[in-house]
Amino acid sequence: MLVLKEENLSKILKKYSNEWIALSFDEKKVISHGKSLPDVIKEAKERGEPKPIVTRVPKDYGNYVLGF
Repeated sequence: MLVLKEENLSKILKKYSNEWIALSFDEKKVISHGKSLPDVIKEAKERGEPKPIVTRVPKDYGNYVLGF
């Protein structure tokens, strides 16, 4: 059974409006961010995060649900 946990990332995500971000697997830290998805993934892996959680932060950040 898949158990989803609720995590408030609003303080983190507001800084990265209109960018791709890669979060650590535990969702506690932004590993990489930028305009290019391939670059963000590459940088996250280079920084030692083999399974980053990657999402795009909307330009006009408001309530946003990250699901997977």
